[in-house]
Formats: sequence, C-alpha cells, structure tokens
Amino acid sequence: MDSFLTFIGRFHPLIVHLPIGFILLALLLEFSRNKFKEAEKVLIFIMLWVIISGLFSIATGYFQYLQEGYLWETIQAHFYLGLITLLLSIGFYIFLKGGTILNQLPRLFFSLGLLLSIVITGHLGGNITHGEDHLTEPLKELSSTVLGIEKEENEFSLNEKNYREQPIYSGIIAPILSRKCVSCHNTKRTKGGLQMHSYAAFQKGGKNGPIVNYDNPELSELFVRIHLPLEQKKHMPPKSKKQLTKAEIKLMSYWIEVGAPEEQTLGQIGIERNLIEPFLFKEEERFYPELELDAPDPETIKILESKGIIVSPVKRESNFLTLSSLNAPKFSVQQLQNLEGIKEQLVSIDLSYSSVNDSVFIALTKFPNLVQIKLNHTGITGDGIGSLSKLKNLKKLYMVETALKGSELSSIQKFPSIEQVFVFQSNRNLIEKVELTPRLQSIIEFGDYLLPKLPNEENND
Repeated sequence: MDSFLTFIGRFHPLIVHLPIGFILLALLLEFSRNKFKEAEKVLIFIMLWVIISGLFSIATGYFQYLQEGYLWETIQAHFYLGLITLLLSIGFYIFLKGGTILNQLPRLFFSLGLLLSIVITGHLGGNITHGEDHLTEPLKELSSTVLGIEKEENEFSLNEKNYREQPIYSGIIAPILSRKCVSCHNTKRTKGGLQMHSYAAFQKGGKNGPIVNYDNPELSELFVRIHLPLEQKKHMPPKSKKQLTKAEIKLMSYWIEVGAPEEQTLGQIGIERNLIEPFLFKEEERFYPELELDAPDPETIKILESKGIIVSPVKRESNFLTLSSLNAPKFSVQQLQNLEGIKEQLVSIDLSYSSVNDSVFIALTKFPNLVQIKLNHTGITGDGIGSLSKLKNLKKLYMVETALKGSELSSIQKFPSIEQVFVFQSNRNLIEKVELTPRLQSIIEFGDYLLPKLPNEENND
C-alpha cells in the first residue's frame, strides 16, 4: 500500500499545475468577459475543472507528504492555502451558477481572492521543493555578473596559523553541508528521510540506511552521489541547487575515505595542505599604511602636472598618491618643496633619471608616508642615506645604476620596515664593498645573477 501511495504522490508536481492553469485562464476571461458573449458559460465550465483538478492536486500532495518524509510544519501553510484556493474556486463556481447567498458577495472578492491565493500557494510550494532562497539565490549570481557586485564565494574559512588544530567536522565539513545540503535535509524537511543538520543526524542516515560505508568508503551513498555527473537524477546536490565546488568535493571525499570522523583535527588525520588550501584565510599584508587622509590639494597636483610631473592615485577612490618625474629629467631636490600640498598623501616617488643628488635623502624625510622610493640612474652616492630611517613605512628602495658607495649601505639595516633594496650596478660589483650582515643579505638585491650552464655548454668547455 505504501508503494501505491508513493506512486500516487509522485504525480503531485504534475497535477498541481492543472488547477493553476485553469485558474489563470478563468481570471483572464473574467477580467475581459464583456468582450465575449458566452463568457459566463465558459467560466462555469473552466471553474468546474479547477475544482476537479484541485481535488486531485490536494490528494496527491497529501500522499506525497505522508510518503516522502516531509514534516507537517514544513508543508502546512502550503496545504491550508491550497484548501483555501479550492474553497474559493467552489464558491466562485456556485456564485456563477447563481441563486445562492454567495451572490451577495462582490464578484471581485472571488477573482482577487483566487489570484492572491495561487500566488502565495505557489510560492510556498516552491520553497518546499527548491528551498526558501529559490528566488533570491539566482539574484546573487546576477548581481555578480551583471551589476559587477563582488559575490562572496567562501562564506567560511580556516585560519592559516592554526588550521591543523581545527576539528575536521565542525571546522570545515559542517559549514559545507550547511550551505549545500541542509536546506533539503533538516528537522523541518527530511528528503529521503535524511537529516544533515548535525553529526548525529548525519550518522543515522536516511530511509535506506547510513550514507557512509565505513568498510568500503568509495561505495558510500554520499561519495557516489557527489561524484555523479550533474545531468544524472541522483546527483547531489540537485541540479537546481547550488553545487559543491571541486575543492569541496575533494575534501568531502577525503573525509569519507578516512571514516568521516567528528572530533579528530585536521592535523591528527594528516590532511595534505593542498586539500584545504582553498579554504584558508590568508591575512593580506598591506603594502600601504592604514591611514585615513584628506583628499590631496588639487591645485598642487595641477601645478606639478603642468611641469611634466606625473601624479596619480594608487587605486580608484584612494587618497594615496604616486609621483614620477620621468618626463622631467631636470627635476632637482629644490623642486621637492613644490610637493608640500601632497606630502601626507604621497606613498611612492620615482625620481629616476632626474638631477637629484645626495641631499635628496634628507629632503625625502619630509614625506612621512613614503613606502617606495626610486632613485635609479641618478648621481647619488649614498651619503646621508641613513636619514631615511625616519620613514617608518619605507619598504622598498631602488638605487640601480648610480654612483652608490657600498660603505653607505650598512645603515639600511636600521630602517624599521625595509623589505627590499635594489642596488644593481652594471660596471662594478658592489657586493665586494659591503660588509654583509645576515639582515643586509636578506634585503639587498645586488643583481648580476648568473644562470647555470646547460649540459652542452659544459661539454664545450
């Protein structure tokens, strides 16, 4: 008997569209009945079929609820509104036949009531079948592709510093299940009798038993379903739902293969880093200082640009500026005074090929937020370079092809934030003039790199 009721219940998604179609047809005719001579008779005929198909729809829907594992709390609103729609249809049918107490009601009561009831009932039915976000989920994708709004791909992440201490289930598997599976397998909706909102419910399995085969993990129901092609009916999640990413499938597969543990940490199960790499949150190291600055003085920028100086923001809607004198080869240290109106906003300055000399080092200390300085192909020798230690944010310094003295480089190790210094000289080997400490060795790039010889070159020697 159960199999028969299940068979009948499976017709609900098909039959439910019949009364909806008949009602919409009846409403179209109702709102334009003055254009048709036999409108009343046709309406009576249509409403009769609304009632017949509505009765079958409610019956099959109820059988589907009994046999498919839906909870009453999940379908009750949809069920009751379906009954209301049927009662309104019966009422309208009687109204059209005439001669009853229902004819005291305004005709609009039935037409608007039916329109409202099928909209709400249909929406609630969609929630049951596709989840409560079945309308809003596609809009997130639309906002990303059409409107250019960045969507958040990963709604959870692991801390790179302590990810090995995280339990594999609560730390990463449970969030995946919550986003991709629980909408159909929870306490209110148990498709196939399966709940996945907790580890205990997951272990219990569905009406066909556990979904993890501990003896042969690769034969597990869950393992098989997530690897099926998207076109196959048994593929999970369903084609209409948000799919698992390749990284999530690999991780879920590994978890099943090691026995689907709950308490063990990622470190204890020996998980390889490449499997969890997509889920790691890496704190972005900011290149520029975290400051809120006023907008730069536009008059200063206008004057500089008129003299061939290039001034531009580091990115859109940023008050940080970069400056280059590449188009002004006669730019001198004295002209740095003209930058007073943007000294706070300036984070990168390129004075390569200009006429600056060693006095530039002291002059540059007046720009407190400099992160990058380029003095390539200038006449500097490095005398006074130690004054740049006052720049707390300076990370990169370029002094390529200059008259730089190696003896002046020792003071660079005192720069608080320096990361890289480029001092390549094509006509001399500057490294021989520098007393290298481990700190200097890690930050100074001398260039003059030699590629290893190829085997055939060694033979020719």
